[in-house]
Amino acid sequence: MSLAGRTALVTGAGSRGIGRAAVLELARRGADVVIHALDQEAAAGELAAEVRALGRRASVMLADLSRPAAARQLVTDALARFGRLDILVNNASTIIRRPFLEATDDDLDRILAVNLKGYFACAQEAARTMVRAGRPGRIVMVSSVNQTLAVPEQALYCASKGGVMQLAKVMALELAPYGITVNLVAPGTIETDINRHLLADPAFLRRRLEPIPLARIGSPDDVAAAIAFLASEAAGYITGTSIIVDGGLSLP
Repeated sequence: MSLAGRTALVTGAGSRGIGRAAVLELARRGADVVIHALDQEAAAGELAAEVRALGRRASVMLADLSRPAAARQLVTDALARFGRLDILVNNASTIIRRPFLEATDDDLDRILAVNLKGYFACAQEAARTMVRAGRPGRIVMVSSVNQTLAVPEQALYCASKGGVMQLAKVMALELAPYGITVNLVAPGTIETDINRHLLADPAFLRRRLEPIPLARIGSPDDVAAAIAFLASEAAGYITGTSIIVDGGLSLP
């Protein structure tokens, strides 16, 4: 599963979460990595230093992926920085928890701008780059079990992730003739900066653990391992599918 000689762009890698873990896992396997963050320049810079310590090249780029033009420019700049782009990991997303009857049009616009339109713009620009290069490529969409699992007060988030799932499937169909695979990784409950303070509450932790058969909260490394697999030659005959990383949460 070596990624030596490959260049990857990982979006949403400015915090202690899935993006950061994916960057390090890809670098350990030999890839040079462009690290995207919204505005966490210091944290992204520290991550880049870790990548370089592994003997790989790293570059930090800041962009607001809710703006399609910025998302497309990010891909263009990533290509210019290292001269090639073999792997895109679409990971940057946001969540708004609000009862359906209280959700606003602005809430919906924000969720879709980041979670769906941002994914679309980055993926389309990366795919165009890969097609022009005439080399096989890998696009990995970090989705969620909520692409199929409905959760109260998360109607907008679930809708955005369902959209990502369908987008990836159609992309997989259309890009297969070019040797570009498109797959999804669908995490369940993963401890990240977004929820770490909530998981520190014993009552909240018990509620989250109860429906998980493996009886533990997932780590970003659990998800990063699946991302690295889908980015590798070992997954060359896999496209249009989801790897669910949830400890069995979605089994019942």
